[in-house]
Amino acid sequence: MQYRAFAYACLVGLSACQPVEPLPVAGSKSDAPDPVPATLIGEYRVAGIDGLEVGGGIGIALSITADEIAFDPRCAGFRWSYTYKGGALAAQRPNGPVCKIGVHPEQQRLARALDAVTQARRNPANGIELSGGGHSVTLFSQ
Repeated sequence: MQYRAFAYACLVGLSACQPVEPLPVAGSKSDAPDPVPATLIGEYRVAGIDGLEVGGGIGIALSITADEIAFDPRCAGFRWSYTYKGGALAAQRPNGPVCKIGVHPEQQRLARALDAVTQARRNPANGIELSGGGHSVTLFSQ
């Protein structure tokens, strides 16, 4: 019995002498995503427009390619050519024929916000926030 107690005391003592690596601190710079996305290319769910959730019982998917931001129905003029560098965003709708199709008011609200955006940043939830001209669009990867 004394031998076990002695062995246990030795093991506890040895473990106390082992080097321990510090645990990463939550929210440290190494854990935080870069506040400026390197690229915007991807498929996104529109989570918010001007600080409000997308209403009307619809969901809106936004596609961003290397040179276009768009959502359906594209023929209704929901396409923008854009440039993006270091957080600065310039989007513009090309002129051209537009199909006559009914669109949801939330799609119109999103289009007005996208017409005004001038910058892109990551938000604390690791989504992307497009903003400018008093408007904002919150996106999450799909």
